[in-house]
Amino acid sequence: MRQPRDVVHFLLLTAAMVAGFIVSGCDNKETVLDVETPDGGMEVTRDLDDGSLSVDVEE
Repeated sequence: MRQPRDVVHFLLLTAAMVAGFIVSGCDNKETVLDVETPDGGMEVTRDLDDGSLSVDVEE
């Protein structure tokens, strides 16, 4: 049988993991265009919530 201390540690660890998942969240975006070239690249993403586009250019 488990000791109460082990059960408490398990519950605390579980609560910490759930809190981490809730706080971290996720980006609700989709990649529209992703271009890679030898000189750099470009990525166009669309936010699924409001439809706004963002362009990231790497040189």
